[in-house]
Amino acid sequence: MSIRVRKVTAGLAVCAAAAIGAAHTPDAAAAPTDVTATASAAGNTVTLTVTNKAAKRIGCEIVGVPAGGAPTNVVFGYQTPEELGALITPGSSKSLPLRISQGTPPAPTGSTTIPDGTYDIYWGCTTITLPPGTGATEEFWGTNPPLTGMTPTVAAPIRVTVPGGAATPPAPGPDAPATPGQPIIPGLPAIPGLPEIELPEEICTTSSCVPTG
Repeated sequence: MSIRVRKVTAGLAVCAAAAIGAAHTPDAAAAPTDVTATASAAGNTVTLTVTNKAAKRIGCEIVGVPAGGAPTNVVFGYQTPEELGALITPGSSKSLPLRISQGTPPAPTGSTTIPDGTYDIYWGCTTITLPPGTGATEEFWGTNPPLTGMTPTVAAPIRVTVPGGAATPPAPGPDAPATPGQPIIPGLPAIPGLPEIELPEEICTTSSCVPTG
């Protein structure tokens, strides 16, 4: 299978509209919530998670540019590989790793280590009808660009800051009581062989104290 570019701006095409030789088909009005995307950054690794609630497989193209800059100034991105298993099937989500753009012409084939900075992520996805050339109507989701000449389903790019923060570990909970319903008293040693029963360090009478250990 070969994924082709269809109806897009040069260098910012939606990677996925039909296979070799497929005739152009009209664009359908896509329900905006059928395909959605969220970005996340962990350290200098950025991913875009795409959720597909449409009725067909989809392929996507993603570009990351310096925040507020021209969308042609691509630093990193993603293009759906030309293989069936790379498509996002109906009813599923896939986290897409974003890579540095390199080569001539530029392609997102470099490192997944994204330079520090704040970026805008533009994305576009389209349904892919298999086999191609059946005259099926395709649907599109995402921003403009890459959806040039089509109705975008998202008004603005997703902004992300790199490096992203590490996940915050949960706060430790209170110590479990030694015996249900009985609080633990700090500093009291457990009786050997009976770890759930505790005694004081010493026992005192009116005249003296005797160690318990």
